[in-house]
Amino acid sequence: MKKIFAIAMAVAALVSCTSNKYTITGTSEEFVDGKWAFVGEKGRTDSVQIVGNSFTLKGEVETPYAAYVTIGEPNTRPEIVVEMFVEPGNIVIKKLNPEHRSFSAVGTTLNDKQSDFNNKAWELHQNNGSEEDYIALQKSFIEENIDNILGLNAFKGSYYYFEPQQILDMIAAMPAEAQAEEGIAKTKANAEQALKVQTGNPYIDIVEKDADGKEVSLKSVIENKANKYVLLDFWASWCGPCMAEVPHLTATYKQFHKKGFEIYGVSFDRAREPWLKAIEEKKLDWIHVSALKMWDNQARHDYAVSSIPANFLIDCATGEIIATQLRGEELEKKIAELLQ
Repeated sequence: MKKIFAIAMAVAALVSCTSNKYTITGTSEEFVDGKWAFVGEKGRTDSVQIVGNSFTLKGEVETPYAAYVTIGEPNTRPEIVVEMFVEPGNIVIKKLNPEHRSFSAVGTTLNDKQSDFNNKAWELHQNNGSEEDYIALQKSFIEENIDNILGLNAFKGSYYYFEPQQILDMIAAMPAEAQAEEGIAKTKANAEQALKVQTGNPYIDIVEKDADGKEVSLKSVIENKANKYVLLDFWASWCGPCMAEVPHLTATYKQFHKKGFEIYGVSFDRAREPWLKAIEEKKLDWIHVSALKMWDNQARHDYAVSSIPANFLIDCATGEIIATQLRGEELEKKIAELLQ
């Protein structure tokens, strides 16, 4: 009996010593002899020189983590980058589809799931799938893996695609330790704030200084009896997409300002000169304010603005937000419906 017990203990020890080992291998003509293969993330790195267009990297991992396998020379920009997960097992770096330029990591649970998602996303692209199709695919993938690093990693890289309530629902399904992460906690707080400025909710006042250094509140503009609808517009002179919206803003303002349409522009500029130059050169004839602190301003937090341009249309009679993110011709169409 003692001998059997000893053998059992030895086997258990052997399993415990080997179960966290991983091997990463790759063979391709694109892996040039003499160059190096690296694997790493957050300071955990390993490398090996490529021989015979092949490489093998070995190690141990207690907890799976997201990483990259890169091919190239030391201390230079990598020539090939492969996103993958370091986890126990035999991981193979290869091209799953000869028409697809990128390499994939396969052979283990997390990497196979990620590879399958990548293939579906690529097929959507090849078949001219819509952005809505991709977002639905991403959402399903996250929800199916929300209890592991695969879903958490995908969420962190794409949460901005989703509506505030969808974000909060995903976070609520995460393990407690993931919800406690600083980045996740900030995303949750931002989503909760975003719910407060969706359509149907009252506007939140903003008080910032204009070009003359005078404080101008959003409230004063909304309560001005000459105004029926006010567009709260977040922008910056350095923002290309913001500048692309200028023709639509100026055309709509010119056509409907006298009928009761006003714009309250909040700039995320840091320097005064480019802000004022853009206003003058683009003939932005409406109300402008800025804290000149880029993203570090209260208005940005109050309206949960994570990217610009961003806008909110406010009904002066009720003080309610009646539309958001009116881009291009949508803005002119909406204002025409309200003021024609």
